[in-house]
Amino acid sequence: MDFSLRDSIALVLNAYEKAQKEPLKGHPLADFIRHTLPNQLKTFITHSEGYLVQGSAGQGNWARCPWVAVFDILITETAQTGYFPFYLFREDMKGVYLSLNQGVTEIKQKYKENPKEVLKIKASDFRAQIGGLPNRFPFTDIDLAKGTTTDLASFYEAGNIFAKYYEKEDLPTEEELILDFQDMMEHYRFLSSNETAVESLHIGDYNENLGKTEEDLWKFRQHWRVEKNRNLSKAAIKAHGYICQGCGFNFAEKYGEIGKDFIEAHHLVPISLFEAQVVKLDPKLDFAVLCSNCHRMIHKTEKPDDVKAFKNIINSKRPKE
Repeated sequence: MDFSLRDSIALVLNAYEKAQKEPLKGHPLADFIRHTLPNQLKTFITHSEGYLVQGSAGQGNWARCPWVAVFDILITETAQTGYFPFYLFREDMKGVYLSLNQGVTEIKQKYKENPKEVLKIKASDFRAQIGGLPNRFPFTDIDLAKGTTTDLASFYEAGNIFAKYYEKEDLPTEEELILDFQDMMEHYRFLSSNETAVESLHIGDYNENLGKTEEDLWKFRQHWRVEKNRNLSKAAIKAHGYICQGCGFNFAEKYGEIGKDFIEAHHLVPISLFEAQVVKLDPKLDFAVLCSNCHRMIHKTEKPDDVKAFKNIINSKRPKE
């Protein structure tokens, strides 16, 4: 049976409270939230290969506030860290929010004092980056009808960046729901691109970026975001080791213990080939490992994806025996 997005949201709102009285394991509604609804949302995402869409109905026990989230894999792959848009259902099932929100586990672990205040400050900063509240998302405060002030829902309330609320008895049309979701994704893309706007200039000299078009700068930042993704970098280094594939430098041999297990991952897809949100993410095939000097220098060449050609440049400058 085919469901519209409106039908899917209504199904969860209408059936969840009854389902909570039944075992979670193998429950069809839990499966619907974890698989069917995420797969449905993925069809509305342009170049969806850059995203994970996941739903949660709880682990072991039913979640008080089930959710379905969209993760930019260069920001996070879990609801515990980073920031992401998600449908967050109220505990009393009277409605659902489409919220741009934050992973709270990371914040709770890092900030032992007033983590909720930290979430609110970070939320305010995100809103400032996009110039205030978007027209479609007027809520800075959300109410999840939580049972206590210490549960996860209270942290999601603090972490809300902006949101729109849909009442169960007054759900909008399918067209409006899809437009809201796509608009939310545009804001998410903007923030993820803007996040490293300053840091991206650290590769190469500042002057090298002067005069670049907005499209070129966007591609440059995307490349930088890929290289700074911790999971990808670790996987690339695990695949290639710790010896520079350009000059052969070994940090551990030069610096001893402090140089052990140190190298930088270099993404091989040329900046010019970055289109929309499509990026290659194979740690072994699409990355090389380089020392800091070689990494910076290869970005100054005409073909930063050609490590073999770069190595020839290095060898041509070495004294002949």
